[in-house]
Amino acid sequence: MSKEERSDITSQRKMEHLMIAKDDSIDLSNSTKWFSYVRLLHNPLPDYSLDDVDTTWKFLGYELNAPLVIEGMTGGHKATMRINESLAEAAQSTRIAIGVGSQRAGLSDRSVISSYSIVRKKAADVPVIANLGISHILGEEGPDNAKKAVEMIDADALAIHLNPLQEILQPEGSTDFSNSLVSIRDVINELDVPVIVKEVGSGISYDVAVLLKEIGVSIIDVAGSGGTSWSLIEGRRSPEGSIKRKASISFADWGIPTPLAILEVSSLNLTVIGSGGVRSGLDAAKCIALGANAAGAARPFFIRAIEEGSKGVEEEIRSFIFEMKSAIFLTGSLTPDQLRLTRKYLLIDPLKSLIDERHIFI
Repeated sequence: MSKEERSDITSQRKMEHLMIAKDDSIDLSNSTKWFSYVRLLHNPLPDYSLDDVDTTWKFLGYELNAPLVIEGMTGGHKATMRINESLAEAAQSTRIAIGVGSQRAGLSDRSVISSYSIVRKKAADVPVIANLGISHILGEEGPDNAKKAVEMIDADALAIHLNPLQEILQPEGSTDFSNSLVSIRDVINELDVPVIVKEVGSGISYDVAVLLKEIGVSIIDVAGSGGTSWSLIEGRRSPEGSIKRKASISFADWGIPTPLAILEVSSLNLTVIGSGGVRSGLDAAKCIALGANAAGAARPFFIRAIEEGSKGVEEEIRSFIFEMKSAIFLTGSLTPDQLRLTRKYLLIDPLKSLIDERHIFI
């Protein structure tokens, strides 16, 4: 297969992902509500004003208005440029961090680079996070691919996403992940910007986080289960009756629930981003209470970008920040860090039982 043919396939896949991702049936948060099993402890007597609550967050050298990240979700097709533009404009106006979707397409097809670089153009004064899958940083070309992805959008960090489930169900997926840990280490050593390791909806465990910390990873985005199911998305791209389509249903909710993943990874003194099924500012506050330094979301902003453009995304972000600030206030806290360090939450079954099984100290 020629380079041009591979590029066309990648670009077409990006468009198929975009169309399928709009369907509510692939969003597990509609049925699997893991954050509903986390209750923040109410303080009916806060001895200060809501205006005293400070949600600012320092990240990647920037002072931001809230510990919130627009997760990388799209790019690689000319039709996605407007979506990324809307997301970036809203990130800039509200001063929060933003990531782009996988830049694999941009590595092989320069004509789609603008669908990614528009993010830095419109979000010039907030953190912009580049993005490559683990399969594209393997081997000798790995560090060069990582550098190209960062340079493509003048990024402040590179997210390396771990997606073995998605790859094995993807009709054209890469299923050899040999030497992944060594390759991540090599990229860390070669890049001039921080590396974030993230999942795409199946979570990261304590055990894996330990391995990542040992090779120099300092930022982990847990991206747990309970939100958009990439298993179902890839299944929709396979023929009816195929083995992979059937398997995509079996593995639809595979993974570590986001609240559990946050508790596990945050015990390691890393910078943790809690994402996966975060659908509101209250969910974001629960991520922080559980131990995350920040929360990340994709689908709520993605849908608003498609339907209403940057104004809709900006409104959604401001709603998230208001709910987050309100939750911090109502727990008797003054900052996200105070909420995180004081553990003002209760856990309810079935989540509590899962955590008890893993023997996580809370």
